[in-house]
Amino acid sequence: MSKIASLVPENLRNSKPSLIRVLNNKYGSNPEMINLTVGEPDFKTADHVKLAAIKSILDNHTHYPHNWGTIGLRTTISEYLASHFDLHYDPQSEVFVTEGASGVISTIITGLCQPDDIVLVPCPAYTLYRINAEMRSARVVELATQEPEFKVTPALLKTALDKYGDRVKVVVLNYPVNPTGVTYTPDEVRALAAVLKNYNVAILDDEIYADLIYEGEHLSLAKLLPDQALLVSGVSKNAAMTGWRIGYICGPSDILKPLAKVHQAAISTTAAMNMDAAEEALRHGDRDTALMKKAYDQRRQFLIASMDKIGYHYTRPISAFYLWVKIPDSFSGDSMAYAEHLAEKAKVAVVPAAAFTKLPVRYFRISYAASQEKLTKAVTALGKLFQEDHATYKD
Repeated sequence: MSKIASLVPENLRNSKPSLIRVLNNKYGSNPEMINLTVGEPDFKTADHVKLAAIKSILDNHTHYPHNWGTIGLRTTISEYLASHFDLHYDPQSEVFVTEGASGVISTIITGLCQPDDIVLVPCPAYTLYRINAEMRSARVVELATQEPEFKVTPALLKTALDKYGDRVKVVVLNYPVNPTGVTYTPDEVRALAAVLKNYNVAILDDEIYADLIYEGEHLSLAKLLPDQALLVSGVSKNAAMTGWRIGYICGPSDILKPLAKVHQAAISTTAAMNMDAAEEALRHGDRDTALMKKAYDQRRQFLIASMDKIGYHYTRPISAFYLWVKIPDSFSGDSMAYAEHLAEKAKVAVVPAAAFTKLPVRYFRISYAASQEKLTKAVTALGKLFQEDHATYKD
């Protein structure tokens, strides 16, 4: 052990890395493995977006940009949200750009939470909410949603808010939902907003998958509660720009100003050429998104039909690019054990529910942001193993 190892705070030492990344690192380089772990679009960034980045470099946009992001991108984000979701933000004071949507999550929780503060998270949920809260020594309270849709209800939310009172600083609401692939109807959003408006809590309103809904309509919570909602989004999913690391946060100026200090202290600012590329994607990328969305929907339908044929039970996905599959009751182990079983016997890498909740949820996540070829091979292998296991459900 090094001399300075003892200086690492206990909360950081005990914090677990993202299990999604752990599994992707474990299986991603194995040529025999069909890797369906990360939500990584298999599409390439559009050429016109790449060219915008090249032009940005040639135009010498290679110096420090504004800490909040270029005014061009912030204006474009404002216009995009107005035209697509009827959300209205001042690009000067109510929008700032971060290193990916993950940067927004970190900024909000780091900026608002002190030790022993509470973050309410409907579970299962994306792992970074918990990781960031634990690093602040804040307490994550999981809201135990019910299968098959795993949606938080107004009653469940109100019970938790009343129980923990002023200790609650942040309520996480991510929809469309990673990992389940469900989303909330406009009426369901209105019902949650009717509860939340009565409490002095910030809402980490993660709508990164809002452009990828295949059934129904999307109503942003930020439209209903503009004084409480901190909108989280970016271009990773809708423009296949995961590696460009462009996310953004929108909300009231009086809370964004201090939060921007948090991001500035950690990152300073985002690369100018990446922001210029994101501006191009948001201004002229609707056709790109539509083509990807069509392909995702075809894969979604393929997986639904395949799971029905195999006999797996699952939560019906209507958004994002994830399928949430129930572990057969005939398998005695937990979700991690089943994921290892699939990797060993079927050579299919998935993410167990243990990555998204500490509750004993017996499900696993398949990402269909993978090629059709991979998905076809995967369901063939899963179907064969399902039969070999003589897998069954009680219901």
